[in-house]
Amino acid sequence: MEEAKPLVLIVDDNPTNIDLLVSTLKNDYRLSIAKNGPKAIDYAEKYLPDLILLDIMMPEMNGYDVCTRLKATSQTKDIPVIFITAMSETEHKTRGFEVGAVDYITKPFHAAEVKARVRTHLSLKKARKHEIYIASKIQKALLLGQPPKDIDGIKVAQLTVPSQKVDGDFYDFFKVNDKCFDLVVGDVMGKGIAAALLGAAIKSHFLRVLNELSLTDKEKFPEPEKIVSSVHSGMIDHLNDLETFVTLSYSRFDLVKYLFTCVDCGHMRTIHFQDAMDTCKLLQGDNMPIGFPGQDTFSQISVSFNPGDFFVFYSDGLTEAKNRNGNLYGEKGLVDFVVKNARFEPENIINKLWEDVVEFSESETFDDDITCVIVKIEKESSGRALSYESELEINSELKELKRVRAFVREFCENMPETLINRNRINLIELAVTEVTSNIIKHAYNKRDDKQKIIINAKASNEEIALLFCDWGKEFDPKSVPPPVFDGSREGGFGLYIIAHTVDEVEYSRNDKGKNCTCLKFNLTGG
Repeated sequence: MEEAKPLVLIVDDNPTNIDLLVSTLKNDYRLSIAKNGPKAIDYAEKYLPDLILLDIMMPEMNGYDVCTRLKATSQTKDIPVIFITAMSETEHKTRGFEVGAVDYITKPFHAAEVKARVRTHLSLKKARKHEIYIASKIQKALLLGQPPKDIDGIKVAQLTVPSQKVDGDFYDFFKVNDKCFDLVVGDVMGKGIAAALLGAAIKSHFLRVLNELSLTDKEKFPEPEKIVSSVHSGMIDHLNDLETFVTLSYSRFDLVKYLFTCVDCGHMRTIHFQDAMDTCKLLQGDNMPIGFPGQDTFSQISVSFNPGDFFVFYSDGLTEAKNRNGNLYGEKGLVDFVVKNARFEPENIINKLWEDVVEFSESETFDDDITCVIVKIEKESSGRALSYESELEINSELKELKRVRAFVREFCENMPETLINRNRINLIELAVTEVTSNIIKHAYNKRDDKQKIIINAKASNEEIALLFCDWGKEFDPKSVPPPVFDGSREGGFGLYIIAHTVDEVEYSRNDKGKNCTCLKFNLTGG
Protein backbone atom coordinates (compact mmCIF):
# COMPACT_ATOMS: atom_id res chain seq x y z
CA MET A 1 0.00 0.00 0.00
CA GLU A 2 1.32 3.44 -0.97
CA GLU A 3 2.45 5.53 1.99
CA ALA A 4 0.33 8.63 2.64
CA LYS A 5 1.94 11.97 1.93
CA PRO A 6 2.99 14.00 5.00
CA LEU A 7 0.36 16.38 6.37
CA VAL A 8 1.44 20.03 6.61
CA LEU A 9 -0.65 22.58 8.52
CA ILE A 10 -0.40 26.18 7.26
CA VAL A 11 -1.32 28.76 9.90
CA ASP A 12 -1.67 32.30 8.48
CA ASP A 13 -4.35 34.99 8.37
CA ASN A 14 -3.16 36.40 5.04
CA PRO A 15 -4.88 34.82 1.97
CA THR A 16 -2.01 35.78 -0.32
CA ASN A 17 0.56 34.00 1.84
CA ILE A 18 -1.70 30.98 2.06
CA ASP A 19 -2.11 30.80 -1.72
CA LEU A 20 1.64 31.06 -2.30
CA LEU A 21 2.43 28.29 0.20
CA VAL A 22 -0.33 26.04 -1.15
CA SER A 23 0.85 26.40 -4.75
CA THR A 24 4.41 25.64 -3.65
CA LEU A 25 3.66 22.53 -1.59
CA LYS A 26 0.44 21.00 -2.93
CA ASN A 27 2.11 18.47 -5.25
CA ASP A 28 4.23 16.90 -2.53
CA TYR A 29 2.13 17.10 0.65
CA ARG A 30 -1.36 16.97 2.06
CA LEU A 31 -2.22 20.47 3.19
CA SER A 32 -4.59 21.93 5.75
CA ILE A 33 -5.18 25.58 6.65
CA ALA A 34 -5.96 27.41 9.90
CA LYS A 35 -6.43 31.19 9.82
CA ASN A 36 -5.84 31.88 13.52
CA GLY A 37 -4.08 30.48 16.57
CA PRO A 38 -6.98 28.81 18.42
CA LYS A 39 -8.07 26.95 15.26
CA ALA A 40 -4.49 25.85 14.67
CA ILE A 41 -4.19 24.43 18.18
CA ASP A 42 -7.52 22.64 17.91
CA TYR A 43 -6.61 21.14 14.54
CA ALA A 44 -3.14 20.08 15.66
CA GLU A 45 -4.48 18.26 18.72
CA LYS A 46 -7.10 16.42 16.66
CA TYR A 47 -5.12 15.48 13.54
CA LEU A 48 -1.43 15.69 14.58
CA PRO A 49 0.09 17.13 11.39
CA ASP A 50 3.63 16.13 10.47
CA LEU A 51 4.79 19.75 10.28
CA ILE A 52 3.38 23.23 10.96
CA LEU A 53 4.14 26.43 9.03
CA LEU A 54 3.21 29.14 11.52
CA ASP A 55 2.91 32.88 10.93
CA ILE A 56 4.12 35.03 13.82
CA MET A 57 1.97 38.12 13.40
CA MET A 58 -1.70 37.11 13.73
CA PRO A 59 -4.74 38.58 15.52
CA GLU A 60 -6.12 36.99 18.73
CA MET A 61 -3.04 34.89 19.33
CA ASN A 62 0.43 35.40 17.87
CA GLY A 63 2.69 32.63 16.62
CA TYR A 64 4.89 32.62 19.71
CA ASP A 65 1.89 31.91 21.96
CA VAL A 66 0.58 29.23 19.61
CA CYS A 67 3.96 27.50 19.56
CA THR A 68 4.23 27.71 23.35
CA ARG A 69 0.83 26.02 23.71
CA LEU A 70 1.72 23.29 21.23
CA LYS A 71 5.00 22.51 22.98
CA ALA A 72 3.26 22.35 26.37
CA THR A 73 0.91 19.56 25.24
CA SER A 74 2.28 16.02 25.16
CA GLN A 75 0.58 14.95 21.93
CA THR A 76 1.71 18.02 19.92
CA LYS A 77 5.05 18.92 21.50
CA ASP A 78 7.10 16.91 19.00
CA ILE A 79 5.52 18.39 15.85
CA PRO A 80 8.20 20.51 14.11
CA VAL A 81 7.19 24.17 13.78
CA ILE A 82 8.67 26.50 11.14
CA PHE A 83 7.92 30.17 11.70
CA ILE A 84 6.83 32.40 8.81
CA THR A 85 7.87 35.99 9.34
CA ALA A 86 8.79 39.25 7.70
CA MET A 87 10.94 40.08 10.72
CA SER A 88 14.58 39.27 10.24
CA GLU A 89 15.99 40.71 13.45
CA THR A 90 18.05 38.31 15.52
CA GLU A 91 15.99 38.90 18.68
CA HIS A 92 12.80 37.73 16.96
CA LYS A 93 14.48 34.57 15.68
CA THR A 94 15.99 33.91 19.09
CA ARG A 95 12.59 34.17 20.74
CA GLY A 96 11.17 31.75 18.20
CA PHE A 97 13.81 29.14 18.96
CA GLU A 98 13.24 29.66 22.69
CA VAL A 99 9.54 28.74 22.38
CA GLY A 100 10.34 25.62 20.36
CA ALA A 101 10.50 26.46 16.65
CA VAL A 102 12.94 24.45 14.54
CA ASP A 103 13.43 26.96 11.70
CA TYR A 104 12.36 30.21 10.01
CA ILE A 105 11.10 31.09 6.55
CA THR A 106 11.34 34.80 5.80
CA LYS A 107 8.85 36.68 3.63
CA PRO A 108 8.81 37.16 0.69
CA PHE A 109 8.92 33.41 0.00
CA HIS A 110 11.25 31.67 -2.38
CA ALA A 111 9.64 28.43 -3.55
CA ALA A 112 12.90 26.47 -3.61
CA GLU A 113 13.77 27.56 -0.06
CA VAL A 114 10.31 26.70 1.26
CA LYS A 115 10.46 23.23 -0.31
CA ALA A 116 13.98 22.62 0.94
CA ARG A 117 13.27 23.62 4.54
CA VAL A 118 10.02 21.67 4.73
CA ARG A 119 11.63 18.59 3.16
CA THR A 120 14.64 18.78 5.50
CA HIS A 121 12.61 18.95 8.70
CA LEU A 122 10.20 16.24 7.62
CA SER A 123 13.21 14.02 6.86
CA LEU A 124 14.67 14.78 10.28
CA LYS A 125 11.35 13.96 11.94
CA LYS A 126 11.12 10.68 10.03
CA ALA A 127 14.67 9.79 11.06
CA ARG A 128 13.90 10.56 14.72
CA LYS A 129 10.74 8.49 14.54
CA HIS A 130 12.68 5.57 13.08
CA GLU A 131 15.35 5.94 15.74
CA ILE A 132 12.69 5.81 18.46
CA TYR A 133 11.15 2.75 16.81
CA ILE A 134 14.48 0.91 16.73
CA ALA A 135 15.29 2.00 20.27
CA SER A 136 11.91 0.77 21.51
CA LYS A 137 12.57 -2.61 19.88
CA ILE A 138 15.94 -2.80 21.60
CA GLN A 139 14.33 -1.67 24.84
CA LYS A 140 11.70 -4.38 24.58
CA ALA A 141 14.33 -7.03 23.90
CA LEU A 142 16.72 -5.95 26.67
CA LEU A 143 14.51 -4.53 29.41
CA LEU A 144 11.18 -6.34 29.34
CA GLY A 145 11.09 -9.99 30.38
CA GLN A 146 8.49 -12.70 29.84
CA PRO A 147 6.62 -14.46 32.67
CA PRO A 148 7.36 -18.15 33.30
CA LYS A 149 5.00 -20.30 31.25
CA ASP A 150 5.35 -23.50 33.29
CA ILE A 151 4.10 -22.31 36.69
CA ASP A 152 0.49 -23.27 37.34
CA GLY A 153 -1.88 -21.22 39.44
CA ILE A 154 -1.04 -17.72 38.20
CA LYS A 155 -2.09 -15.36 35.44
CA VAL A 156 0.18 -12.51 34.36
CA ALA A 157 -0.56 -9.52 32.14
CA GLN A 158 1.75 -6.68 31.14
CA LEU A 159 1.31 -3.20 29.70
CA THR A 160 4.24 -1.35 28.15
CA VAL A 161 3.65 1.94 26.35
CA PRO A 162 6.89 3.64 25.29
CA SER A 163 7.07 7.41 25.47
CA GLN A 164 8.40 9.56 22.65
CA LYS A 165 11.88 8.74 23.89
CA VAL A 166 13.65 5.73 25.31
CA ASP A 167 13.47 5.45 29.09
CA GLY A 168 14.84 3.16 31.77
CA ASP A 169 11.76 1.18 32.85
CA PHE A 170 12.48 -2.55 33.11
CA TYR A 171 11.01 -5.75 34.52
CA ASP A 172 11.82 -9.44 34.46
CA PHE A 173 10.80 -12.78 35.95
CA PHE A 174 13.07 -15.37 37.58
CA LYS A 175 11.84 -18.90 38.25
CA VAL A 176 12.76 -20.32 41.67
CA ASN A 177 10.98 -23.66 41.25
CA ASP A 178 7.68 -25.00 39.92
CA LYS A 179 5.80 -23.31 42.77
CA CYS A 180 7.74 -20.10 43.19
CA PHE A 181 9.04 -17.21 41.07
CA ASP A 182 10.53 -13.74 41.47
CA LEU A 183 9.57 -10.50 39.72
CA VAL A 184 11.68 -7.35 39.56
CA VAL A 185 10.19 -4.05 38.37
CA GLY A 186 12.48 -1.03 38.18
CA ASP A 187 12.95 2.49 36.89
CA VAL A 188 16.29 4.20 36.24
CA MET A 189 16.43 7.90 37.03
CA GLY A 190 16.88 9.83 33.80
CA LYS A 191 15.84 9.46 30.19
CA GLY A 192 17.23 8.39 26.87
CA ILE A 193 19.57 5.69 25.66
CA ALA A 194 21.81 6.02 28.74
CA ALA A 195 18.91 5.20 31.09
CA ALA A 196 17.84 2.27 28.92
CA LEU A 197 21.36 0.83 28.80
CA LEU A 198 21.71 1.22 32.55
CA GLY A 199 18.38 -0.54 33.04
CA ALA A 200 19.66 -3.42 30.90
CA ALA A 201 22.86 -3.51 32.97
CA ILE A 202 20.90 -3.66 36.25
CA LYS A 203 18.72 -6.46 34.92
CA SER A 204 21.79 -8.37 33.75
CA HIS A 205 23.41 -7.89 37.16
CA PHE A 206 20.38 -9.48 38.85
CA LEU A 207 20.89 -12.58 36.69
CA ARG A 208 24.58 -12.68 37.58
CA VAL A 209 23.90 -12.30 41.31
CA LEU A 210 21.22 -15.00 41.24
CA ASN A 211 23.66 -17.37 39.58
CA GLU A 212 26.50 -16.58 42.01
CA LEU A 213 24.36 -16.86 45.15
CA SER A 214 22.76 -20.10 43.94
CA LEU A 215 26.19 -21.64 43.41
CA THR A 216 27.28 -20.53 46.89
CA ASP A 217 24.32 -22.24 48.58
CA LYS A 218 22.98 -25.01 46.36
CA GLU A 219 20.43 -26.19 48.91
CA LYS A 220 18.47 -22.96 49.28
CA PHE A 221 17.51 -20.22 46.85
CA PRO A 222 18.71 -16.81 48.14
CA GLU A 223 16.24 -14.53 49.91
CA PRO A 224 15.08 -11.38 48.02
CA GLU A 225 16.79 -9.07 50.53
CA LYS A 226 20.11 -10.82 49.99
CA ILE A 227 19.71 -10.63 46.22
CA VAL A 228 18.98 -6.90 46.27
CA SER A 229 21.81 -6.20 48.72
CA SER A 230 24.26 -7.99 46.43
CA VAL A 231 23.07 -6.09 43.35
CA HIS A 232 23.37 -2.80 45.24
CA SER A 233 26.92 -3.50 46.41
CA GLY A 234 27.92 -4.55 42.89
CA MET A 235 26.43 -1.49 41.16
CA ILE A 236 26.73 1.40 43.61
CA ASP A 237 30.13 2.61 42.37
CA HIS A 238 28.92 2.67 38.76
CA LEU A 239 25.70 4.45 39.74
CA ASN A 240 27.59 7.03 41.79
CA ASP A 241 29.95 7.70 38.88
CA LEU A 242 26.91 8.31 36.67
CA GLU A 243 25.18 10.35 39.40
CA THR A 244 22.00 8.33 39.12
CA PHE A 245 19.97 5.75 41.04
CA VAL A 246 17.34 3.08 40.47
CA THR A 247 13.99 2.60 42.18
CA LEU A 248 12.75 -0.97 42.10
CA SER A 249 10.55 -3.60 43.66
CA TYR A 250 11.90 -7.16 43.93
CA SER A 251 9.12 -9.59 44.80
CA ARG A 252 8.77 -13.32 45.38
CA PHE A 253 5.55 -15.29 44.93
CA ASP A 254 5.51 -18.56 46.90
CA LEU A 255 2.50 -20.56 45.69
CA VAL A 256 3.00 -23.27 48.31
CA LYS A 257 3.03 -21.01 51.36
CA TYR A 258 0.76 -18.45 49.69
CA LEU A 259 3.33 -15.85 50.68
CA PHE A 260 4.37 -12.64 48.93
CA THR A 261 7.79 -11.28 49.91
CA CYS A 262 9.01 -7.93 48.63
CA VAL A 263 12.06 -5.68 48.85
CA ASP A 264 10.82 -2.19 47.98
CA CYS A 265 13.54 0.33 47.10
CA GLY A 266 11.78 3.66 46.75
CA HIS A 267 9.49 2.38 43.98
CA MET A 268 5.80 3.03 43.47
CA ARG A 269 3.66 1.33 46.13
CA THR A 270 2.54 -2.14 45.10
CA ILE A 271 -1.23 -2.63 45.03
CA HIS A 272 -2.47 -5.87 46.63
CA PHE A 273 -6.11 -6.51 45.77
CA GLN A 274 -7.62 -8.81 48.41
CA ASP A 275 -10.43 -10.75 46.80
CA ALA A 276 -12.15 -11.87 50.00
CA MET A 277 -12.51 -8.29 51.26
CA ASP A 278 -12.90 -6.61 47.85
CA THR A 279 -10.36 -3.97 48.80
CA CYS A 280 -6.81 -2.85 48.06
CA LYS A 281 -3.83 -2.73 50.37
CA LEU A 282 -0.82 -0.57 49.45
CA LEU A 283 2.53 -2.23 50.16
CA GLN A 284 5.64 -0.15 50.77
CA GLY A 285 9.07 -0.85 52.24
CA ASP A 286 11.50 1.54 53.87
CA ASN A 287 14.62 0.96 51.76
CA MET A 288 16.36 3.68 49.77
CA PRO A 289 16.76 3.29 45.98
CA ILE A 290 19.61 1.23 44.57
CA GLY A 291 22.67 3.45 44.30
CA PHE A 292 22.03 5.56 47.40
CA PRO A 293 25.12 5.58 49.65
CA GLY A 294 24.88 4.58 53.30
CA GLN A 295 22.63 1.54 52.89
CA ASP A 296 24.46 -1.77 52.74
CA THR A 297 21.61 -4.09 53.72
CA PHE A 298 18.01 -4.17 52.55
CA SER A 299 14.95 -5.46 54.40
CA GLN A 300 12.00 -7.35 53.01
CA ILE A 301 8.33 -7.38 53.91
CA SER A 302 6.02 -10.39 53.66
CA VAL A 303 2.25 -10.67 53.36
CA SER A 304 0.06 -13.69 52.80
CA PHE A 305 -2.31 -13.93 49.88
CA ASN A 306 -5.26 -16.07 48.88
CA PRO A 307 -6.65 -17.49 45.65
CA GLY A 308 -8.34 -14.68 43.72
CA ASP A 309 -5.94 -12.00 45.00
CA PHE A 310 -3.77 -10.08 42.58
CA PHE A 311 -0.86 -7.63 42.71
CA VAL A 312 -0.33 -4.53 40.55
CA PHE A 313 3.18 -3.21 39.85
CA TYR A 314 3.57 0.00 37.86
CA SER A 315 5.90 2.86 36.94
CA ASP A 316 5.46 6.53 37.78
CA GLY A 317 4.66 7.17 34.13
CA LEU A 318 1.22 5.70 34.80
CA THR A 319 0.26 7.71 37.87
CA GLU A 320 1.87 10.89 36.50
CA ALA A 321 -0.13 10.89 33.25
CA LYS A 322 -1.75 14.34 33.00
CA ASN A 323 -5.00 15.67 31.60
CA ARG A 324 -5.57 19.04 29.91
CA ASN A 325 -5.83 20.79 33.27
CA GLY A 326 -2.52 19.41 34.49
CA ASN A 327 -4.14 17.00 36.96
CA LEU A 328 -2.43 13.64 37.52
CA TYR A 329 -4.07 10.24 37.05
CA GLY A 330 -2.57 9.51 40.46
CA GLU A 331 -2.29 6.58 42.84
CA LYS A 332 -5.86 7.08 44.06
CA GLY A 333 -7.14 7.02 40.49
CA LEU A 334 -5.32 3.75 39.89
CA VAL A 335 -6.58 2.16 43.12
CA ASP A 336 -10.16 3.22 42.34
CA PHE A 337 -9.81 1.73 38.87
CA VAL A 338 -8.46 -1.56 40.26
CA VAL A 339 -11.33 -1.96 42.73
CA LYS A 340 -13.89 -1.14 40.04
CA ASN A 341 -12.47 -3.65 37.54
CA ALA A 342 -11.18 -6.38 39.88
CA ARG A 343 -13.65 -8.99 38.61
CA PHE A 344 -12.04 -9.08 35.19
CA GLU A 345 -9.07 -11.21 34.21
CA PRO A 346 -5.61 -9.54 34.24
CA GLU A 347 -5.46 -9.17 30.46
CA ASN A 348 -8.83 -7.41 30.44
CA ILE A 349 -7.82 -5.21 33.39
CA ILE A 350 -4.67 -4.15 31.52
CA ASN A 351 -6.64 -3.28 28.37
CA LYS A 352 -9.26 -1.35 30.32
CA LEU A 353 -6.54 0.48 32.25
CA TRP A 354 -4.96 1.70 29.03
CA GLU A 355 -8.36 2.90 27.79
CA ASP A 356 -8.99 4.67 31.09
CA VAL A 357 -5.62 6.49 31.05
CA VAL A 358 -6.12 7.55 27.43
CA GLU A 359 -9.62 8.82 28.19
CA PHE A 360 -8.33 10.72 31.23
CA SER A 361 -5.41 12.36 29.43
CA GLU A 362 -7.11 12.63 26.02
CA SER A 363 -3.86 11.42 24.49
CA GLU A 364 -2.06 8.23 23.50
CA THR A 365 1.40 9.76 23.84
CA PHE A 366 3.06 10.49 27.17
CA ASP A 367 6.17 12.14 28.57
CA ASP A 368 7.27 8.95 30.34
CA ASP A 369 7.03 5.23 29.70
CA ILE A 370 3.92 3.58 31.09
CA THR A 371 4.63 0.17 32.56
CA CYS A 372 2.25 -2.09 34.47
CA VAL A 373 2.44 -5.76 35.47
CA ILE A 374 -0.45 -7.65 37.08
CA VAL A 375 0.04 -11.03 38.78
CA LYS A 376 -3.14 -12.87 39.78
CA ILE A 377 -3.41 -15.99 41.93
CA GLU A 378 -5.97 -18.23 40.28
CA LYS A 379 -8.90 -19.35 42.39
CA GLU A 380 -8.65 -22.88 41.04
CA SER A 381 -5.21 -23.19 42.60
CA SER A 382 -6.70 -23.82 46.04
CA GLY A 383 -8.28 -27.03 44.81
CA ARG A 384 -5.31 -28.41 42.90
CA ALA A 385 -3.33 -31.31 44.28
CA LEU A 386 -0.17 -30.29 46.07
CA SER A 387 2.95 -31.84 44.57
CA TYR A 388 6.26 -30.90 46.13
CA GLU A 389 9.61 -32.70 46.14
CA SER A 390 13.18 -32.08 47.32
CA GLU A 391 16.35 -34.10 47.87
CA LEU A 392 19.46 -33.97 50.06
CA GLU A 393 22.68 -35.97 49.90
CA ILE A 394 24.91 -36.21 53.00
CA ASN A 395 27.95 -38.09 54.26
CA SER A 396 27.79 -40.71 57.00
CA GLU A 397 28.97 -38.36 59.75
CA LEU A 398 27.00 -37.42 62.85
CA LYS A 399 27.75 -33.73 62.27
CA GLU A 400 25.52 -33.98 59.17
CA LEU A 401 22.45 -34.35 61.40
CA LYS A 402 22.21 -30.56 61.62
CA ARG A 403 21.89 -30.33 57.82
CA VAL A 404 19.27 -33.07 57.82
CA ARG A 405 17.11 -31.30 60.41
CA ALA A 406 17.41 -27.99 58.53
CA PHE A 407 16.48 -29.70 55.25
CA VAL A 408 13.35 -31.30 56.69
CA ARG A 409 12.33 -28.17 58.57
CA GLU A 410 12.59 -25.99 55.47
CA PHE A 411 10.75 -28.58 53.38
CA CYS A 412 7.85 -28.67 55.84
CA GLU A 413 7.77 -24.91 56.31
CA ASN A 414 7.30 -24.50 52.57
CA MET A 415 3.93 -26.20 52.87
CA PRO A 416 0.67 -24.37 53.66
CA GLU A 417 -0.02 -23.98 57.39
CA THR A 418 -3.44 -25.51 56.80
CA LEU A 419 -1.71 -28.86 56.18
CA ILE A 420 1.01 -28.92 58.82
CA ASN A 421 1.74 -27.03 62.03
CA ARG A 422 4.86 -26.38 64.09
CA ASN A 423 4.31 -29.28 66.54
CA ARG A 424 4.02 -31.75 63.67
CA ILE A 425 7.20 -30.39 62.08
CA ASN A 426 9.07 -30.90 65.37
CA LEU A 427 7.95 -34.54 65.52
CA ILE A 428 9.01 -35.13 61.92
CA GLU A 429 12.43 -33.63 62.69
CA LEU A 430 12.76 -36.00 65.65
CA ALA A 431 11.92 -39.07 63.56
CA VAL A 432 14.26 -38.05 60.76
CA THR A 433 17.10 -37.50 63.21
CA GLU A 434 16.64 -41.01 64.63
CA VAL A 435 16.58 -42.68 61.20
CA THR A 436 19.69 -40.86 59.99
CA SER A 437 21.51 -41.52 63.25
CA ASN A 438 20.72 -45.24 63.04
CA ILE A 439 22.05 -45.43 59.47
CA ILE A 440 25.31 -43.72 60.43
CA LYS A 441 25.81 -45.74 63.64
CA HIS A 442 24.59 -49.17 62.55
CA ALA A 443 24.33 -49.48 58.77
CA TYR A 444 27.72 -47.82 58.27
CA ASN A 445 28.94 -48.71 61.79
CA LYS A 446 30.57 -45.26 62.19
CA ARG A 447 33.07 -46.03 59.42
CA ASP A 448 35.87 -43.50 59.01
CA ASP A 449 35.47 -43.33 55.24
CA LYS A 450 32.57 -41.10 54.25
CA GLN A 451 29.62 -43.02 52.85
CA LYS A 452 26.61 -41.65 51.00
CA ILE A 453 23.09 -41.20 52.38
CA ILE A 454 20.36 -39.81 50.12
CA ILE A 455 17.16 -38.35 51.58
CA ASN A 456 14.22 -37.71 49.26
CA ALA A 457 11.20 -35.74 50.49
CA LYS A 458 7.82 -35.69 48.75
CA ALA A 459 4.61 -33.96 49.80
CA SER A 460 1.02 -34.06 48.60
CA ASN A 461 -2.26 -32.91 50.07
CA GLU A 462 -2.55 -36.28 51.82
CA GLU A 463 0.91 -37.09 53.14
CA ILE A 464 4.62 -36.38 53.48
CA ALA A 465 6.91 -39.24 52.44
CA LEU A 466 10.59 -39.27 53.42
CA LEU A 467 12.81 -41.90 51.77
CA PHE A 468 16.28 -42.65 53.20
CA CYS A 469 18.71 -44.62 51.00
CA ASP A 470 22.05 -46.08 52.10
CA TRP A 471 24.42 -48.85 51.02
CA GLY A 472 25.46 -50.12 54.45
CA LYS A 473 24.68 -53.31 56.36
CA GLU A 474 21.22 -54.81 56.04
CA PHE A 475 18.85 -53.91 58.84
CA ASP A 476 15.95 -55.99 60.12
CA PRO A 477 13.77 -53.95 62.50
CA LYS A 478 12.11 -57.14 63.76
CA SER A 479 15.41 -58.25 65.24
CA VAL A 480 15.52 -55.25 67.59
CA PRO A 481 13.79 -55.90 70.94
CA PRO A 482 11.51 -53.22 72.35
CA PRO A 483 13.13 -50.74 74.77
CA VAL A 484 13.15 -51.32 78.51
CA PHE A 485 12.21 -48.18 80.38
CA ASP A 486 13.70 -49.17 83.75
CA GLY A 487 17.22 -48.64 82.42
CA SER A 488 18.23 -52.30 82.68
CA ARG A 489 18.99 -52.54 78.94
CA GLU A 490 19.99 -50.03 76.30
CA GLY A 491 18.75 -49.93 72.73
CA GLY A 492 15.48 -49.93 70.89
CA PHE A 493 14.55 -46.37 71.79
CA GLY A 494 15.24 -45.01 68.29
CA LEU A 495 12.83 -47.45 66.65
CA TYR A 496 10.32 -46.83 69.41
CA ILE A 497 10.42 -43.07 68.79
CA ILE A 498 10.08 -43.59 65.04
CA ALA A 499 7.17 -46.00 65.40
CA HIS A 500 5.26 -43.63 67.67
CA THR A 501 5.96 -40.53 65.57
CA VAL A 502 5.19 -41.62 62.02
CA ASP A 503 2.00 -43.03 60.56
CA GLU A 504 3.74 -45.65 58.46
CA VAL A 505 7.31 -46.96 58.15
CA GLU A 506 8.71 -49.37 55.56
CA TYR A 507 12.15 -51.04 55.27
CA SER A 508 13.52 -52.75 52.16
CA ARG A 509 16.82 -53.84 50.56
CA ASN A 510 17.41 -54.65 46.88
CA ASP A 511 19.82 -57.16 45.34
CA LYS A 512 22.44 -54.42 44.83
CA GLY A 513 22.73 -53.74 48.54
CA LYS A 514 20.66 -50.58 48.63
CA ASN A 515 18.71 -50.09 51.87
CA CYS A 516 15.58 -47.95 51.84
CA THR A 517 13.67 -46.63 54.83
CA CYS A 518 10.43 -44.82 54.07
CA LEU A 519 8.58 -42.69 56.63
CA LYS A 520 5.05 -41.51 55.89
CA PHE A 521 3.13 -38.82 57.75
CA ASN A 522 -0.58 -38.41 57.07
CA LEU A 523 -1.86 -34.87 56.59
CA THR A 524 -5.58 -35.57 56.28
CA GLY A 525 -6.18 -36.11 59.98
CA GLY A 526 -7.64 -39.53 59.43
